[in-house]
Amino acid sequence: MPVYKNYLNDYRKNSKKKEDLFSVPKSSIKSSEMEEERRNNIIDWVTLYRRNVHLFVSHYFGIKLYFFQKIWIYLMGTRDSYVAIASRGVSKTWLLAVLALARAVLYPGSEIVLVAATKQQAGTLVEDKVTSLRDNYPNIAREIKNLTTNMNKWQVDFHNGSVIRVVAARDSSRGKVNYYSNSLFTILNPIGGTCK
Repeated sequence: MPVYKNYLNDYRKNSKKKEDLFSVPKSSIKSSEMEEERRNNIIDWVTLYRRNVHLFVSHYFGIKLYFFQKIWIYLMGTRDSYVAIASRGVSKTWLLAVLALARAVLYPGSEIVLVAATKQQAGTLVEDKVTSLRDNYPNIAREIKNLTTNMNKWQVDFHNGSVIRVVAARDSSRGKVNYYSNSLFTILNPIGGTCK
């Protein structure tokens, strides 16, 4: 019996495609319908990825990391403070962008704040690095709801409620920095590579 692909609905046409994540139909299951074993598996995977952010970046985002980058991301993800002193061209800013994206996806509803001497300096992290990561990796693009890059506002909104904001380290924005310092994750001076 022949199959007429022209007469199939979009759900059936796209159900076998694995390369295009945006056209594959999504199946959502309510937590009340989820089995106990599956719920425990999800908890185990989330725990593994939160403790080993470098594995999450490799497995889910599909980003290939060098060995030293895996160590840096692991240490930045597990320590209260981390200082990296490195020369030019070691991908400090890119690694901070990757870590900020991973933290935003792994911890729903978190506010990640990028603080630098000027708002524009921290905005380059969002404008250049996050935009290129979104364009090159489909799972990152799938997580990002809205990306705002203009002179007044640099912000990344995620579907899970997480937000990456850019704030200047000045006296005029002190209230914003204090408000955001209670958030889960703060990156200080992204160009220099200091992370907190």
